[in-house]
Amino acid sequence: MAELRAAFAREVSGRRGGDVPPEQVLVTGGATHALSIALRAVLRAGDEVLVLSPHWPCATALVRAAGGVAREVPVFLELGAGFGFDLMGAVEGAVTSRTRAIYFNSPNNPTGYRLDRRRLAVLVELAERHDLWLIADNTYDGYDFTREGFPDIAAVGGAAERTFSVHGCGTTYAMPGNRVGYLVSPPGAAATAVALARCTGGVVPTVAQFAAYEALRTPREELGRRRDHAAAAWWLADSTLEVPHTEVSGGLYTFLDLRAWGDGERFVRRCAELGVGLAPGRNFGEHCGGWARLCFTAAPPQRVAGAIERINKVYGEGTDEH
Repeated sequence: MAELRAAFAREVSGRRGGDVPPEQVLVTGGATHALSIALRAVLRAGDEVLVLSPHWPCATALVRAAGGVAREVPVFLELGAGFGFDLMGAVEGAVTSRTRAIYFNSPNNPTGYRLDRRRLAVLVELAERHDLWLIADNTYDGYDFTREGFPDIAAVGGAAERTFSVHGCGTTYAMPGNRVGYLVSPPGAAATAVALARCTGGVVPTVAQFAAYEALRTPREELGRRRDHAAAAWWLADSTLEVPHTEVSGGLYTFLDLRAWGDGERFVRRCAELGVGLAPGRNFGEHCGGWARLCFTAAPPQRVAGAIERINKVYGEGTDEH
């Protein structure tokens, strides 16, 4: 739908502070489809993607599916610790002659860490110096809890010339089953993205596109209320959790630090026995086995509070043993 592409282009133009023509926007079958297309557009067999970690679980699998090699670069837990972490050194130290792109998700799933403009500028500088593509997963752009709001890396310097921006309607507009997202390609790459879309799912159903177009008409005030509701859920979780966890600036999750407990997966299983679902940390990075993800918006506040009580109880039992 030309109208939907134009509406998405207006959304992105507003965030970037510059005109994005509809021709650079591709409607996709959700953000996952958009990310798959971006990776296939830039990778050849054996090319490497630096995946800033912890990361969305499917990111590394999509890199492999595109014929690439995912190299996890731990950054989000280190940045969140606030000990003067050298982002430039960590990412640049992972660059090789086969590196073609940097992938990141911000606000981050699972840690809730948000890359500000200063840190985004570091990634832009690295990409320009090593001639790399930037693949920005902006799935949680509608849930940035900071006063400044969501910063789009494509608005930093000349980053738009090398950035594939992935967006989805499922999270922002509470319609994940509709499976509509979009990909904003750099100038000159849109035709490649369209060709790949035809080979990886074809056209998004028209009825789903109409639903997304209607969702885009949701008043800004209502979207703001939804963001504030998620932020309030985070404040509730933060104030009641007795388990060490990451500080959240956006998104729907916090990462529980279970290293003192002894075994993250055993903790997840024990919580499941008590009716509380957590995601095992190993899904989010090879170095995250001692962690687990908590979604603090998975249920109404009263139920979340009850779940946190059980989580605290299990954590207390385990730390007593250690």
